Amino acid sequence: SMLQRSAAGHSAGAIPGQHGSMGLYAAADDFGASGSAIGINSGIGSGTGVPSVQSFRDVQMLYLRLPISKAVREQAMLGGILGESRDPNYGGFQLDESGTAQVKIAYFPDAKLGWSGEVGVSTPENVPHHLLSVQLPMVQRGRKSYQTSYALTDDDLAMMIYRMGHGVPAKLANISFPSSSVFPAGQTINVSRRGVNVLCIERLRDVGKADLREAEEMFSHPEIDWGTPASNMLPLFGKASRVTYKKHVTKATVKVARKVTASLSASEGEYELFKSMFSSLEPLESYWLQVDLDVTTSLVSATPSIFHPPVAPWSNVTDWRWLGEVVTDKRERDIQVPRLAYHNGDVIWMKMKINKDKVAPYLPPGLKVAGDEGLLWHVRWQPADVSNMWGLSDPFADTMPLEYNELWVTMPVSLRGRRYMYPIMMLLDDDIGLVSGHDLIGCPKKLANLTFTFSPRPGPSSRVFLEVSRRGRHVLRVKGQITSHKQRPVFGVNAHSDPGSDILWLFSQQFPWDLAQDLPRFLFLQSVERTYDQREMLDVEVALGSSAPEPLAEWFSGQPITAGYVRMDQDWAPSLRTPFAMQMEAIDADEFPAWWKRAFPVLYM
Repeated sequence: SMLQRSAAGHSAGAIPGQHGSMGLYAAADDFGASGSAIGINSGIGSGTGVPSVQSFRDVQMLYLRLPISKAVREQAMLGGILGESRDPNYGGFQLDESGTAQVKIAYFPDAKLGWSGEVGVSTPENVPHHLLSVQLPMVQRGRKSYQTSYALTDDDLAMMIYRMGHGVPAKLANISFPSSSVFPAGQTINVSRRGVNVLCIERLRDVGKADLREAEEMFSHPEIDWGTPASNMLPLFGKASRVTYKKHVTKATVKVARKVTASLSASEGEYELFKSMFSSLEPLESYWLQVDLDVTTSLVSATPSIFHPPVAPWSNVTDWRWLGEVVTDKRERDIQVPRLAYHNGDVIWMKMKINKDKVAPYLPPGLKVAGDEGLLWHVRWQPADVSNMWGLSDPFADTMPLEYNELWVTMPVSLRGRRYMYPIMMLLDDDIGLVSGHDLIGCPKKLANLTFTFSPRPGPSSRVFLEVSRRGRHVLRVKGQITSHKQRPVFGVNAHSDPGSDILWLFSQQFPWDLAQDLPRFLFLQSVERTYDQREMLDVEVALGSSAPEPLAEWFSGQPITAGYVRMDQDWAPSLRTPFAMQMEAIDADEFPAWWKRAFPVLYM
């Protein structure tokens, strides 16, 4: 398993907490309030307009305690598994050897995680969902807490809010859970992800009433979860002196508590290692709860150690957060040098007139619209090896091949007089592609349903059809025909002689909890392509959606000015035309909260 070989470079990572009732948060222990005594500073993020308390009502939860495996204990001694910023023996988080793992699987029928428009002004939106989490017990200089080391949810919106807002490493899964509020005696709970049956719970049996107050004590420790990917990486680039974490404190009101028995079975894959985390799947304790949760979130930060960093590799902090099983048989057969990570992409692109006044409010602070034309382009990668940029992980084989569709909505912008292209929105149909883009670059990605066809196969005289929708909303429909007329490389797709074609990312789209401790940073990249075919597209018809989360009809006007087809490979490198001092610079703290609240539907909904 990956746990067993993690010391050699694989992972059991700092996969933080969960949101809501999976026990994610815990009651007040004031962890970190004493600041330097434990190497932690705390902040509450007041004045940013982000609600600090999230309430969940009538949560139905199966709560289990399981013994921690030897593999987890050995990995924890090396450091890295809990995302700590220093060696466990020199002030970092340590696994609480006297504790047990908490496993919680729950249904949240009342989870107002979303907003119909601007945060705090529009109507909160309910996002019912299920959540599975594994929480490991931690101790740091005598203070106890928990951290979620694995989490799965069955709603993509909830997944993004948990990850970007609360440090929860939620990944997408299928979860079958009893819908009735009555104890599901004899029923089965199933959790699966990307072809792996992660967990099956059978033969649930009620064995008696549990004490309500004792059940509330299950939430009595704070939860300290990972911060944002940017905050954890910035010290490596010398751009920050502290690493941030999310601190969750929960007030639990248990309304029903029953002692139960259950039979657990589990399978595992390359990256779904639920089973390997425990020495036994026989629960030490099992409870069925109906509970209300009020969760207060704040930031805490720690100074990383230069002289005593964790021994385990950085992958221990990241792999479990975003990887999953390979579900495509597509591979790169004709490997060329240099090896590019994104292979055999069928691309269609359209240049469109933009409505500057409508686009400007959605641009991050400091950016200005710098042109009259935006670019819509869509690609199907076959495959994309997102964890093997430039073949650095393996120059001869794919390591994490993904096959997916992806729509880019990019705008011409300027920052300090320098021109860039800014992806204001990206929609795709693979969750690994989504979370890796979020975590590693700051891509503003959301999952969508995408239908992309050629009739016949891509090439001269082929008819193209593209339809994109998200959560039942129409986003985009494109029809057109590829001609035999060849085209030159196109600015913003595969022509980069103009520095304005470099991409500006915002790393990342985290919640503005505490502006003194954690701000998004600008990241500048340039793409490199290997083009195999490039042709004109004619008779192009575009229908744009106008919903608040995807307002393409407001951003663009009319039909495409020009359009075309490209078949290409692609990879990414730092922008060499951007001054190094600008890389990872923080955005304006005063303007960030207002922009984030305004852009919330576009970023997450």
